[in-house]
Amino acid sequence: MDSLPSDKQYTDQIYQNELDCDVIFILDQKPNIKRMFGHSFILKVKSSYFNIAFQCTDKNYELVKNCYQFTFPEYSFEIFNTILKIIYGNDINVSTMDEEFLLNLLKAADRFKLYDDVDYFQSYLIEARSSWIYDNIFKLIAVTFDNDNFHQLKSFVIDLICKDTKWFLGLKQFNDLSENHLIKFLQIDDLFIEEFHVWNAVLGWTFKRNAELKEKNVIRWSDKEIDCFKMTLNPLIPFIRFFQISSFKYWDYIHEFDKVLPEELINEILEYYFKGSLPVNHSLLSLRNVRKIDSDLISSEQAEIISLWIENKIPKKFMGLEWEFKFNLLYSTRRDSCSVKKFHEYCDNKGATIVLVKTEISDEIIGGYNPISWGNYEYIESIDSPRYLPDDDDQMDMEESNNISTDDTFAFIFLFNNKNGKNKLGKFNSTDISYTVHNCYECGPCFGTTDLWITPKEDHSDKHNIAYQPLSNFGYHRQDCYDIELREEPGGFQLVEYEVFQVVHV
Repeated sequence: MDSLPSDKQYTDQIYQNELDCDVIFILDQKPNIKRMFGHSFILKVKSSYFNIAFQCTDKNYELVKNCYQFTFPEYSFEIFNTILKIIYGNDINVSTMDEEFLLNLLKAADRFKLYDDVDYFQSYLIEARSSWIYDNIFKLIAVTFDNDNFHQLKSFVIDLICKDTKWFLGLKQFNDLSENHLIKFLQIDDLFIEEFHVWNAVLGWTFKRNAELKEKNVIRWSDKEIDCFKMTLNPLIPFIRFFQISSFKYWDYIHEFDKVLPEELINEILEYYFKGSLPVNHSLLSLRNVRKIDSDLISSEQAEIISLWIENKIPKKFMGLEWEFKFNLLYSTRRDSCSVKKFHEYCDNKGATIVLVKTEISDEIIGGYNPISWGNYEYIESIDSPRYLPDDDDQMDMEESNNISTDDTFAFIFLFNNKNGKNKLGKFNSTDISYTVHNCYECGPCFGTTDLWITPKEDHSDKHNIAYQPLSNFGYHRQDCYDIELREEPGGFQLVEYEVFQVVHV
């Protein structure tokens, strides 16, 4: 993708011929002012900008000796020379241009309504100069966030931000964002970070604009200092998703700044926490996608319940508050076909996982949480086992985590009944920790000795008195190592599909 396709209808001779030129361009600023020449009949045909300019009644050009004269002090000779080459259909080689030049050329092409070239330059930057975009992301924000014609680059920049929002918030230039660009950032639904981190970043941005504050403790601020801080913060408040911040995080990160928040907002937040009342005067904004799970089997609400179970908490009422974990889809029988081999290929050595199983009974979803990696073919010997992955590890490898209490280490199994809304959690209750999961490369995901087995191997089935069925979608349940019966009737069942998700701490 080196050369922009040329239109051979116009030749270098026409471009270079100053005879019959009836357009003069005055470029750059003193002492670097230069002149260039052009032909109005070509400019009208090839650029809608000039076609409109020549017909405009309030002229943005002068007539000098029967020539149209345009003054463009914002463009260097090199940039405008390239624009004219494009208009005249000459070849240009973008591979020889540096990124700053290309970015300026993109803006100029947009100014002169050369939209095919605008799309081409965006594609080239994304395909050939993506590392430069990553290193200069704030420069790209300044260019793309205010111009819908740069939709390709804008989407690419937003994808970078969403894939690693914590990295983006940690960059020094974040506090230099304009208010307008910060609001556009806050409006992105796909930010992959919990909302209290967003609040902390907005606070840092606000403090940067109130640099005269020598004291960070709000209690010690004067009324004037509070008013100044409010004035900076208030335009951002409607775009912060306060109702997606848990009461614990509210107390830890927001409560001390109550004096700079609208009293009505604080009252609605507290009512939301204590009474579950939805806000009346403040919008309940949509969930960030960090709160969503890419599952065909369970809802975001059920995913949050699993997140609370992993934390060893009892979900009293779903309120759309924070998850401590996110769930990355590793394997889906609908997508990848039902295969023990593929299950291990996609799920082994990925740290903690949850397994979701849709059975032949309508509205029934059963599953389990495994705090260690599948593919660890030795039975568990201690609780110092590879668990969930931390948020700052982008690689899907195992991570060791020591000094973990047994309460939050053990696996569990669960049932979601979508018909009656009743959920059941089964904790491991055996004295032998080695029976938490059955880790075998010839079996699918299996919990306990017989509590929830998916596509078990025949001789393993025989060992545990399971009536084996040679089906790729065979499952079995009989209560043994966990303290609940998953299904009303023990025995074999045919699963419709199942999914496995990696558990990552956020």
